Amino acid sequence: MTPFATRAAVLFALAAIIPVALTAIVWLGVSGSSSGATTSEAKLARVRLEELGAQRGAAVARLCRDDLAIDAVLEQRAIEAPPQLDYGRLFRGVMEAAGLDALWVVDSLDGEVVATGHRERVLGRDGSELVRRAREAKDRDFALLLGSQENQRFVARACSIARGGAALTVIGAHRVSTLRGADPEQILVAGEASDGDVVLAELVDSEGVRQGVVLWRSRLDRRAPPLLLWIACVTVLSIGLALLFGGYLNRWLQSSVDELTAAATRVGLGDFDTTLRDDLGGAFPATATAFNRMTRDLRDARVQLRQTERVAAWQDIAKSLAHELKNPLSPIRLSIETLRKAHARSHEEFDALFDESTKTILQEVERLRHIVDEFSRFARLPSPKLRKTDLRETVSQAASLHAEGAAPATVRLPAEPVEAFVDPDQMIQVLHNLIQNARDAAAEAHPGGGGKVSVSVEQRKGTVYISVEDNGRGIAANQADAIFEPYYTSKETGTGLGLAITQRIVSEHGGRIDVESKPGRTLFTVVLPGE
Repeated sequence: MTPFATRAAVLFALAAIIPVALTAIVWLGVSGSSSGATTSEAKLARVRLEELGAQRGAAVARLCRDDLAIDAVLEQRAIEAPPQLDYGRLFRGVMEAAGLDALWVVDSLDGEVVATGHRERVLGRDGSELVRRAREAKDRDFALLLGSQENQRFVARACSIARGGAALTVIGAHRVSTLRGADPEQILVAGEASDGDVVLAELVDSEGVRQGVVLWRSRLDRRAPPLLLWIACVTVLSIGLALLFGGYLNRWLQSSVDELTAAATRVGLGDFDTTLRDDLGGAFPATATAFNRMTRDLRDARVQLRQTERVAAWQDIAKSLAHELKNPLSPIRLSIETLRKAHARSHEEFDALFDESTKTILQEVERLRHIVDEFSRFARLPSPKLRKTDLRETVSQAASLHAEGAAPATVRLPAEPVEAFVDPDQMIQVLHNLIQNARDAAAEAHPGGGGKVSVSVEQRKGTVYISVEDNGRGIAANQADAIFEPYYTSKETGTGLGLAITQRIVSEHGGRIDVESKPGRTLFTVVLPGE
C-alpha cells in the first residue's frame, strides 16, 4: 500500500471513529451528570413530600387530642343541642392554621358531616363513606379520590375521638396539586412510572390498593439523547473532521505536486541534476523514483549527445577546413608545374614566370597561414574571464577602431552605466567582428559612399542589448541560419570563422545573438544577462 493510500485510510478511519467516540464520551458525561442531578433533585422532592406527610399527621393528631373547636363539637353532639357556633368559619381557620387543604369533621355514629374547613362543601358529602375509609386506613395516609379532576384528588390522614357518648372522625388532607407544588414541571402523578422516573410516593387508597404514584421526571432526559440529536452530533463531527483531514491531505498533496512542478520546471530549464525525495515521506515515492531515473537518463543522454555533437561538429569543421585548404593548394601546384616546365624547356621568359609564380605561391601560402591561424583561434578559444564591466566603455573602445574609412561606425551610449559580468577582451573581439562585417556590407552596397554603421547599448529589465546596424543589402532568407556555421562566408577573402567565433563567445557568456535583416537594413543584437 502506498503512503498516500495508507495515510488516507488512517485519516478516514479517524474521521469515522472519533465522532462516535466523542459523542459517546459526551453522552456518558451528560448521562452521569444527569443521573447525579436527577438523584439529588429527586431526594429534595421526596424530603418535601415527607415534610408534608409529617405536617398532615401532626395536624390531624393535634385536632383529635386538644383542639378547642373539636371539644366544642363533641359537647354539642353529646347533649344533642343545636350548634351555637359558626363551624364553617371556625374550622376554616383551624385548617389554614394547620396548613391543610381540606378538613372534614364527621359524626362517627350517624355519618353526618358536621363541619368542613374547605369551601367546596360538595366534596365528600357522604360522611359514612369518609368514616369507613378512615377506619380502613387507621393511622396511615391514604388516597382520597373524589373525582377525576386534580383538585378532587387528595392524600389524607384521619383520627377518631369519642367523649360523653359522642364520637367524631377528623380527616385532614392535602391536594395532589400541593404535592406537586415543590416543582410542578417535574413532579407528576401517574398510573405507572416510566424508565428514568424516580418514584417519590405511592398513592394507596384506604383498602391498600395503589391508585397511582407521585414521581419525579427530568424536563430533559439527558441520559439517552434522542436519535436525531445523536445522528446530528455524529454528522457534524464527521463533516468537521472530514473537512479538517481533507484540508490536511490537500495541503500534503499540494506540497508534493508543487515540488514535482518546480523540479519539472528546473529540468525544463536544463538543470538535469534536479532530484526528488523518494522516501516514504512524500505522497508519490514511486513517481519520485521514476522522475529521478528520468533525470539520470537525461544527464547520460546529454553527455552522449554532447559527444555526438562534438564529433559531428569537428567532422563538419574538418570538411570545411579541407575545402578551404584545397583552394590555395591548386594555384600553388599549378605555379610549381609551370615553373618546372619552363625550366625544363629553358624558356626564355623563365625569369618572368619565376617571379610571377613565386608571388602566387607566397600569396596562397599566406592565405593558408591565415586559415590555420583562424582555425587555431577557434579551436583554442580560452574560457572567458568574467568581471564587472561598464559596457559603454567596451562598445566605445571597439567602435573607435572603426571610426575612419568607408562606412564609419557611430556610437549611441546611454547616460547611465550599463554593467554586466563579461570578459572585456572577448567582447571587444565580438564587437570587432560584427562592426567589420557591417562596414563591409555597407561599403559593398554603397561603393560611392553613404554606407552607415551604428552601434548602441542599453539595459532593460536586467538584460543588456548591444546592437550593430548597417544599411547594406541585407542577408538572404536562406542564409540567415548558415551565417554562424564555421567556414561559411560570402566574401572572397573571408575565412568563415568570424561569426562562428562571435557566437561561441556570446554563448559562453550566457547570451545569444539575434539577427533581423531586410534589404537596406541588417541588425545584429547581442543579448547578455545584466548585473
